[in-house]
Amino acid sequence: MKIIRIATRNSPLALWQANYVRDALLDVHKQVQVELVPMTTRGDQLLDRSLSAVGGKGLFLKELQTSLLSGDADIAVHSMKDVPVSLPDGLEIPVVMRREDPRDAFVSNRYQNLHALPDGSRVGTSSLRRVSQLKHAFPNLEFLELRGNVNTRLKKLDEQEFDAIILAAAGLIRLGLVERIKQCLSPAFCIPAVGQGIVGIECRRDDADIKRIIAPLNDKNSELVLSAERALNQGLQGGCSVPIAGFAEFDAGKLMLSAMVGEPDGSRVLKVSRVQDSAELKDAVILGRTLATQLLDQGAAKILSALHGAKSSNKPAVLLTRQYHLLGNMPAILQRLDFNAVHVPTLDVVATEPVAEELANIKSYSDVVFVSRNAVNIAMNILNEAGGIPNNVKAMTVGEETAKHLHEYGVEALFPSSGVGAKALLDVEQLKDLSGRKILVIRGQRGLDWPAEEMRQRGAQVDQAVCYRQFVPDYSQQALHDALEQMPNLHCVFAHSVDSLKNLLAIAGDQIEVIRASMLVAGSANIENTAREFGWAGKIKRAQSPSNKDMLLAFSA
Repeated sequence: MKIIRIATRNSPLALWQANYVRDALLDVHKQVQVELVPMTTRGDQLLDRSLSAVGGKGLFLKELQTSLLSGDADIAVHSMKDVPVSLPDGLEIPVVMRREDPRDAFVSNRYQNLHALPDGSRVGTSSLRRVSQLKHAFPNLEFLELRGNVNTRLKKLDEQEFDAIILAAAGLIRLGLVERIKQCLSPAFCIPAVGQGIVGIECRRDDADIKRIIAPLNDKNSELVLSAERALNQGLQGGCSVPIAGFAEFDAGKLMLSAMVGEPDGSRVLKVSRVQDSAELKDAVILGRTLATQLLDQGAAKILSALHGAKSSNKPAVLLTRQYHLLGNMPAILQRLDFNAVHVPTLDVVATEPVAEELANIKSYSDVVFVSRNAVNIAMNILNEAGGIPNNVKAMTVGEETAKHLHEYGVEALFPSSGVGAKALLDVEQLKDLSGRKILVIRGQRGLDWPAEEMRQRGAQVDQAVCYRQFVPDYSQQALHDALEQMPNLHCVFAHSVDSLKNLLAIAGDQIEVIRASMLVAGSANIENTAREFGWAGKIKRAQSPSNKDMLLAFSA
């Protein structure tokens, strides 16, 4: 008989979720035995500090994930609102269960709803997302930190430490405490957390047997909406340290996503929503990324930059100049390495017109080349509205990172096995002779012209679609100044492109010597050479490519 070991936190709600998964497995498999492996996580121990101050909700997962990687457990069960976008290497979440009520719940022993609370009432919650939205609507209420498991939070309410508390409705329902709910907050009023109400099952990526066993538990609708929400969160670099919300619904073939970024004090709340006709996972991911970009363009980038820059710390600071949605899990990794990751993007992009006209004839090309992740994002959003890249058109990218990003849109691409950039791509054996090929190069306004000329010399007909232009965000100079004032211990700067480095130095002002004295991680030889030309005095480490992975490897070397 197959024995399946479930790693779970030792809290009542986590144990309920683990038993819920156990019962579901036993319902579909008669020849399995399921054992629970309860454990206390670091997040359960640090109850005297806010999650944003001690590392985020990922603290609830580390011990469980370690047990998976060591083989002490076969699966781990999580509340998906606690799961960061990036998972440890070797792990994945292939199964999510049917979503419970995703709303936030108002709980009080004296008042029927939020509107009944007198001015100055004390409201407990652990979520900056809730505080931002509720403080915006009820500026005269006092919102206070509230942590601990569900029963601990209810006990603090009953002991009159608070006039009301806000919890996830799903947790109260699952623990049989639905009678404590006085009001469920409409998602239109208070957008829920990404993944709220969804239980996910994590396992080792290479454990095909376990994935086969747990596969029947997957709920397709929950998987679809969760994909949209987590793509949004990834695009915004969300976490418990910033007020971000995302909630998707799927009904009658339509997928709707609502999203929010706000100031922690509720002084400004940005909300966007969008509906599309699709039940495909790749379209859900695109929807999430699209709304992330909309929020960033509408002012979320400035809010997020200020929040990240305001974190004063004695830890050595690492300045990240890349766009937020391209950083991946780099900030989290740097935090684990005991560095303070500071986000000040010195380069952003905006789509140029008329892009759609140039991409409309994609079927007439034999090949399409994407020169960057920005090219992928902008062009694929347009191409997918017209059915995507036709099967007869082969895709190419200038590096593995761009190819991986294109893969997320469901497109496989040829890329150089070593090196990165136009030269590396043109060194690929398949591109030595381009006779009879018709190639479309998708690039930015300041991209290089010589690759197209080289392709023409090799016999190809080449057109170029300039789909975006680059610029310095208008808030970057002030954000940089504020960050360096509050965290003078600058250890390192990450530069993923020549333009981002030049822009950084251009906006540095009287802080330029502080920046040039720090260590630089350069994503290419061109970036390193540019830094030396501009008088960089600190140590320079050159990465094999500008990918986040290679940049971190160079930084740690």
